[in-house]
Amino acid sequence: MALVYDKGFSNPNFPPNIIGTHDKKIKDLLLPQLSENDIFIDTTWITLSPELLELIQLSKEESKRIVCYSGADWNNSYGPPFEHHSFSEVYDAMGDCNVIHIGNSLGKYYFSFWLDFIYSNIEQYDSFDTFEFIKPMKHFMCLNRKPHRHRFEMVSDLIANNLMPYGYVSCGGTPIEGTHLPIILDTDITNEDGDNAVSGDVGITNDINSLGHISNWNSHAVNIVTETTTYTDVFITEKTFKPILGKRPFMILGDRNIYKLLQDWGFDTFDDLFGDGYNLPDHHDRIEWITSNIKKLLSIDNLENFLVSLQPRLEKNYQQFFKIAKINRNNISNILDK
Repeated sequence: MALVYDKGFSNPNFPPNIIGTHDKKIKDLLLPQLSENDIFIDTTWITLSPELLELIQLSKEESKRIVCYSGADWNNSYGPPFEHHSFSEVYDAMGDCNVIHIGNSLGKYYFSFWLDFIYSNIEQYDSFDTFEFIKPMKHFMCLNRKPHRHRFEMVSDLIANNLMPYGYVSCGGTPIEGTHLPIILDTDITNEDGDNAVSGDVGITNDINSLGHISNWNSHAVNIVTETTTYTDVFITEKTFKPILGKRPFMILGDRNIYKLLQDWGFDTFDDLFGDGYNLPDHHDRIEWITSNIKKLLSIDNLENFLVSLQPRLEKNYQQFFKIAKINRNNISNILDK
């Protein structure tokens, strides 16, 4: 049997939660694919513990392959800010080991944890007709739970450009003078399943298995997705799939390969409406790209007609989700056979 190092969401020492339950399902598909010459490492919250260091040394001495898994979390092997993080110690220690990354790294070992998570919880995402519009309509929605730097910068840019009245905007965090935090919706839901899966209260519910409050969703036109990271290879969470299932055009502030992956999957990314500013290398420039497009949206008087004109494309994206979700699940079941 393969050796397993697992301190992640599905670790028995971690309280039961909706993310951990699905994480276990994924691992139940992955682990039988390993050989006795493999060492499986869950990279969630990884640090160079004595136990992990012993496994790395064993890999070097016995030429065992290390299989680094990233599912519910991002791929920690790429780029800043990891140079001065405990992650970098782990990958430095692996040195010349035979290492492959499965999960959130583009290539033949890629699959999406969150795509499969949504597919398994689809009835909660697909619980109402998103074209039953509620007036008055807002031009955009930009919801943020954890106040990661790029999210705070996105919200700050919306504030600086006086765009807050035109959208549903939230941003969690500890109240700090001069930061505008937390910013909370007038009407919102409470997602107990999601809240139980994370630690720390930032004032915003962890809504990971629904589209959120129906009246908010059905009264906004364009979804602004601020993904978890902007500096890793490709990490796509439920945030990106919400506008696809909720049938809304979108712009994404996220990792460098998100749009490439969505386009490879056959999704419409609405470049004719918003351009390709997602290709700008600096995330600050991508924030400005999003803000400038929101300003252009303000010239649209009838947002309901705008969405109706896009309905065939939005429906096609919705149907494409199910095709890709099936392929993704098959990839998980056979990822190490490639």
